[in-house]
Amino acid sequence: MLETERLYLRQLTLADEDDLYLYQSLPDVVRYIPWPARTREQVREALIKYSGNTRLEEQNDAMLLGWQLKTTGQVIGQSNLSIMSKSDACGEFGYVIHPDFARQGYSLEASRAVIDFAFNTVNLHRVIAHLDDRNLASKGLVEKLGLRQEAHFIEEEFFKGEWTSTYVYAILQDEWESRRDGNFARRTS
Repeated sequence: MLETERLYLRQLTLADEDDLYLYQSLPDVVRYIPWPARTREQVREALIKYSGNTRLEEQNDAMLLGWQLKTTGQVIGQSNLSIMSKSDACGEFGYVIHPDFARQGYSLEASRAVIDFAFNTVNLHRVIAHLDDRNLASKGLVEKLGLRQEAHFIEEEFFKGEWTSTYVYAILQDEWESRRDGNFARRTS
C-alpha cells in the first residue's frame, strides 16, 4: 500500500466493485481507455482477473492500485503500473478517475506516488505514458508531472471505431529525482 496526503493506493478487491462500477460504467470516462463502458459483471470479471497481480518483477508484470479516500474509504480512481521491458528497466503507467473527483488534484497526487514507487521501489530507469492525443486533461497531467513528449503517432490505431493518434510521454529516474518537490508517497506495507 502507498499513502499520500489524501489517499491510500492499494490493491483492489471484490469489495470495491460498487465504487468501480460508478465510474467504469460511464462512456465518457472510458472514451480513451482500451475497454468499453463496463457492466457490473464486467467490473467483477476485471477485478477477479487483476486482483492476483501483486508483483512487479518480470517483463509484462502489471499492478492495479485503487485510490481510496482517507476520509470516506471510497475508491475514486485507479492507477496501473506495468513492466514493459525488464532488461531496459522500463515501465508504463496509466490512470482513470471518477468524474466527480476530477480537477481536485487527486490524479496528480496518485500519479506522483505511482511514479515515485516505480523508480524508488521497483527500480525502473524509465517510465512512460501512452495517451490519446484528444485527451487534453491527461496531456496536462503528464506535463505537470514533468514527463516530456517523445512521440506523436498520427492515426496509429483503429480504436473504438475510428483512427486515433497517440502521444508518448516519458521521464527518466534521474529526471524524476531532480524534479521532485518532496516525498510524494510513503510505503505503508
